[in-house]
Amino acid sequence: MSQQNNAKSAGVTLVTAAAAAVTAGLCCVGPLLYLLFGISAAGFAGLSQLEFLRVPMIVLSLGLMLRVFWRLYFSKRLWCTGRLTLGQMRFLFWLILPFMLLILFYPTVIAWFYEVFE
Repeated sequence: MSQQNNAKSAGVTLVTAAAAAVTAGLCCVGPLLYLLFGISAAGFAGLSQLEFLRVPMIVLSLGLMLRVFWRLYFSKRLWCTGRLTLGQMRFLFWLILPFMLLILFYPTVIAWFYEVFE
């Protein structure tokens, strides 16, 4: 596998992890939008049917994020994209990770937030 394909596969893994994180939170989009913006629509009620996807998508997303972490820190393969250095990719990983974790676990975080600050 060439170095260019190596870097491309790691980038695809990170994008797939982000997509899985968003998919894991789709079941709770309606209540979140209502909570944040006061937006309510009957169309959001159908998203609660996606609750069965939440746990598998959380596991998939965490697994993919662990794979990217392993590729960035422990892999013996060279990292050469021609655009971003290894240090820049590590910086982007740590920049994106908190947002992905917040998206993954926001129903739990919001419940905890209301419990603590009520």
